[in-house]
Amino acid sequence: MNQKLASIRIGVVVVAVWIFSTIASQAQGIAAYATLTGVPGTGNTYNYTLILSNAPTATTSIEGFWYAWIPGHFFLPSAPTSPSGGSSGWTAAVNSNSSIQFQGTSANAIAPGGFATFFFTSSDSPATLTGTSQGFPIGDSVAYPGTINFSGSSPNEEFAVVSVLSVPEPSAICLLITGSLGLLAAGGRKLRV
Repeated sequence: MNQKLASIRIGVVVVAVWIFSTIASQAQGIAAYATLTGVPGTGNTYNYTLILSNAPTATTSIEGFWYAWIPGHFFLPSAPTSPSGGSSGWTAAVNSNSSIQFQGTSANAIAPGGFATFFFTSSDSPATLTGTSQGFPIGDSVAYPGTINFSGSSPNEEFAVVSVLSVPEPSAICLLITGSLGLLAAGGRKLRV
């Protein structure tokens, strides 16, 4: 009986430690994630919108974001142009022609549960940006609780921006709707004959 009781106590302790470590690991620092949407631009370019979010479970605000870079690796195949911090008030700069640094301040940091929107233009298609470079996803990036410090280690958070969505041009959507209506009309006529 004592042996059974001891086994139960050990099991309870193991489960309690596991639960505590899980909660503690989720309740500290930055919890960054981002989505990237691309639409055809002028010529052979794409206009990208990057939305950087800090999960509600985070305990630290994000003040810096280095897109398409982790220590020792720059990922963008082509040099992006016109990077912008949008209305967030963040600065934006292309680094080594193959990554973008977005920098905020404590006054405009992304608080837990918040987000900021950034923009850039590139000749790289959305399909290209979902690929890999040097064995890593092109969207691998680092978020910082302060000024960008060229490190991917704690308290900074390294993560992948993998949701690259291509939004079709409005003319392509109109063509799709017109074609679908034509097929429906032709199909309906065949049924009546």
